[in-house]
Amino acid sequence: MTKAPKPAAAGGRGPYFSKIIEKGLRILTLFTPETPTLSLKDVTLKTRINPTSTFRFVETLVQLGYLRKDPATKLLKLGPMALAMSHNIVRSFDVLQIVKPLLDQAFARFDVTVDSALVEDRHLVLLYRREARNTLTLSLPLVSSDLHCSALGKAYLGALAEKDRIRTVGGLDLVRRTPSSQTTRAGLLADLKRTSERGYAVCNEEYVKGLVSIGAPLVNANGDVLGAVSFDTATAQYNVEEAEKRFAPAVLALAREIGPLLPI
Repeated sequence: MTKAPKPAAAGGRGPYFSKIIEKGLRILTLFTPETPTLSLKDVTLKTRINPTSTFRFVETLVQLGYLRKDPATKLLKLGPMALAMSHNIVRSFDVLQIVKPLLDQAFARFDVTVDSALVEDRHLVLLYRREARNTLTLSLPLVSSDLHCSALGKAYLGALAEKDRIRTVGGLDLVRRTPSSQTTRAGLLADLKRTSERGYAVCNEEYVKGLVSIGAPLVNANGDVLGAVSFDTATAQYNVEEAEKRFAPAVLALAREIGPLLPI
């Protein structure tokens, strides 16, 4: 005979309430604009979870990418996965509804892969993409640190004020994804200066061999650089000069249409 579930506990918690999940989420909610960093002791005191359990929760969240731990100070802050999760929630109700129809229109018109991303804490967070048929495609991660070698990342960096650009580039890990990837800060900054001057980024097989991308920054009405959009095509279809000529005006127009619609 099947037993009926027990009545809900005090505070409205039902019989299937998970205390483990509740504790993990409680730790994440401690991090706010007013308190962006906390020590392990701070977390223990604020949550009133015993120190051993707090350490295990925190280490798990760090390994999963929801928290980041400074190797020198041991201070904790939200990691890229927490930012990605929060943006997924926000996009479900807001930004995605703005971006999706406009990217769909560009995809239908040009039959080219179209990508969009927001930037959080020097990470690209994938927003929405449409893949062209019968061409080179790639599986982009939800969260990527490849600002230096993608059209999305370079378009974003190129639109920053010069001092912000220099500071941001100084904190990047310039990983060589292909032989064409820019791996020196001086070389990257020179490339970004050209990007800034023309208003769009050109990525010539820097992220994936055989892939050319043209990207433009997403700037809201307040002048904040939030992310970027890009058109991606295979070198078998267009060389870099052909891709730039064909797609640069269109991706610029798309970015300028989306940007002012984004939240301030």
